[in-house]
Amino acid sequence: MNTPTLAIIAPPVSAKLLIQQALDLEYNLLFSADMAVTKNAALTLVCVEESEYSSIPQSPWLVWDQTGDPQAVSKAYQAGARAVFPKETSLNVILETVQRTIGDLLESRKDTKPRAQRTYRRGELILLEADAVLYVEDGILATTMIHQDGVEVLLGLSGKGQIVVAHPNDNCHIQIIAHTEAKVQIEPWDVAAGQPDFLAKLRARLQQMEGWAAMQARPSLQQRVLGLLGLLSEQFGINSKQGVLIDVRMTHGQLAAAVGATRTSITRVLSEMRAQGRVSTVKKDGEDLFYLVEQPEHHSHY
Repeated sequence: MNTPTLAIIAPPVSAKLLIQQALDLEYNLLFSADMAVTKNAALTLVCVEESEYSSIPQSPWLVWDQTGDPQAVSKAYQAGARAVFPKETSLNVILETVQRTIGDLLESRKDTKPRAQRTYRRGELILLEADAVLYVEDGILATTMIHQDGVEVLLGLSGKGQIVVAHPNDNCHIQIIAHTEAKVQIEPWDVAAGQPDFLAKLRARLQQMEGWAAMQARPSLQQRVLGLLGLLSEQFGINSKQGVLIDVRMTHGQLAAAVGATRTSITRVLSEMRAQGRVSTVKKDGEDLFYLVEQPEHHSHY
C-alpha cells in the first residue's frame, strides 16, 4: 500500500512548529503556502491567520484557526473544512486527529467497511463519514452546532449505550466532541441497521432530540435551565435522599450554550435556584457537579 500524503498549508512561523511535530508521522509530508500541492494529498491541514478563503484545498481538509475570530470557525465550515481546531488546541491533539482522519479516509475507500473501535480523549473532535453510525461504549459525547456568527450551541450529550448518527455535509456545521474520555464503535449504516436493538436506540435518540427541543423552547431562562438539568438527570442521574446527582460535569459556558444564554445570566439564574433550594453543587473527583433537589419532569427514555 502506498504511503499517504499529508499536505500542510501554513505561514512560516506556524509551519516551523508543525514541522517539528509532524516529522514523526509515517506519511509523505508536503509543506507549502500553495494550495496546488494538495491535489494528490490524502488530507490537508490548513493553518489560517485570516478568516477569508481565496482558495481551498483539493483534498479533504482540517483547519487550525489562528485568528481568534468567532466567525472564522463558521467561515471555515462554509468553505468545506471537515473540522476546525481553535487556536489554543495543542499540537498533539491536532496531529492525533490528523492520523485518525487519514486512517478513516483510507478505510472509507475500501469496498467493505469494517466496524472500528476508537478511543477519544476529552475535548477531541470526532469525525464521521456521512453513512456512519457511532455507538458509545463508554464515556460521554457532546453534539454542538456552530452558527454563522461563531456562536456555539450545545445540541445534546450522548452517553453509554446511545448512538450518534453522522450528519451530511451542509451548512449546519454540526460537530461531535468527546465531552469525557470516550470509547466508541463506528460502523456503516447498513451494518448498524441490521443490529436487533438498532430501532430501539434510534427511537431513544429521536426522543432525546425532542426533549432538548422542548427544553430550548421554554419561555423563561430558569425554566430552560431546570428543563436541561432534568434531562441530564434522566441520562446521568444518581438518586439519593437529597435529590438527583447529575454525574456529568457541565460548565456555566456549556449550560449557556445549551439554553441560549450568556455565562453571566447562567451564573445569576443558578444563584437564584440555589437560594430557592432547587439545585446545589457538590465536589466529586475534583469537579463540581449539580444536585437537582426537586423531582425532574420525565421527558424520554435513555
